[in-house]
Amino acid sequence: MGTLNAGLPRIYGAFPSLHLSRLAELQYLSVESELLDDPCLPAVEVARTYRELHSTHRLLGNTAAVLHLLRQDPIPVRRVLDVGCGHGALLHDIRRLLGAEVIGFDLRPPPAAAPVPILIGDAVTDPLPRADVAVAVCLAHHLSEGNLMQLIRNVSRSCRRFVVLDLVRHRLPLALFRTFVYPLVSNVTAKDGVTSIRRSYTPTELRRIVDAALDGSGGVVRHTVAPCYIRQVVDISWPVRT
Repeated sequence: MGTLNAGLPRIYGAFPSLHLSRLAELQYLSVESELLDDPCLPAVEVARTYRELHSTHRLLGNTAAVLHLLRQDPIPVRRVLDVGCGHGALLHDIRRLLGAEVIGFDLRPPPAAAPVPILIGDAVTDPLPRADVAVAVCLAHHLSEGNLMQLIRNVSRSCRRFVVLDLVRHRLPLALFRTFVYPLVSNVTAKDGVTSIRRSYTPTELRRIVDAALDGSGGVVRHTVAPCYIRQVVDISWPVRT
């Protein structure tokens, strides 16, 4: 079996006085499609949605969380792969702030004005470009359990580390999103945000999937949940091949 950190994911910032544990997680994982997944969505709407998503990730601290983890890597990070990169905004930030070479991988063809190189393909099954670290931000909830396991194993063939940041299926982030973000963004971003939370995995579900994917691989995982359940991060490292 792989080397796994024992126990449940560590939850930061869940203050006992708020009784967060009593706020029941949304019981059932939604299988509803997101509007952004529609190949017929106009290019102008797609571009606006990706801009709003990037702004939302910055506002929620998701971008800062990824940058922090990359800076903490004990081995110099020279090349970063973003799986499900959209239009490449996160990679643009990584290259600008960390000076690393970057490359994206996405199902949707990139726009001509994409700020970084982006390859087209299915990250679950297609060979991935080599990199020191791969990241995937809010991609996991788009995948079935089986496909997510395949993605993790596929990334392990080309990268020594995989940082997976995603949402948490819980009533608290859903309520916060509806109150503070929903009124400020476009219809597509607003509706997809709600759908995304409903489609996401609980920490227990995600950890079970990751443990199964890593079984026998020698991979080590650190799984954390942010305050108010606004995100969860699975940070996977594999032994460096010589």
